[in-house]
Amino acid sequence: MDRTYALMKKIRQTPVRVLKEIDGFVLNRLQYAIISEAWRLVEEGIVSPNDLDLVMSDGLGMRYAFIGPLETMHLNAEGMVSYCDRYSEGMKRVLKTFGPVPEFSGDTVEKVNQDMCMKVPDDPEHLAARRHWRDDCLMQLSKLKHQMQPQ
Repeated sequence: MDRTYALMKKIRQTPVRVLKEIDGFVLNRLQYAIISEAWRLVEEGIVSPNDLDLVMSDGLGMRYAFIGPLETMHLNAEGMVSYCDRYSEGMKRVLKTFGPVPEFSGDTVEKVNQDMCMKVPDDPEHLAARRHWRDDCLMQLSKLKHQMQPQ
């Protein structure tokens, strides 16, 4: 594992050490948690699919491109202990409203698909072009992150 870790670092990847066996990759588990709540917010008519994507791309995603959720908590108060003392009750109140795992089917699939197809039609040509644009953006962001070292 140490050799693989060193190789990943050498090729400018960001490896992590998983300390305990669990179903699914760490990244996917976090992504699924976000997708699950995003789906519920759309399904319950709280926000449109397009506005939900804006919350992520122009809000949370901007912050998380540079620091993770735990460092965000730490910086949003006078450290982690202060953050938990200050915000844990409110977080728990909201978390209790999350509900069951969505089915990802039915009317919500149609609504989300319709909104996404307005942004990017789902034919191979449009999807390929958008993926290419996304990948270019990710490469540019990666370059920027390597230029901007933490102080």
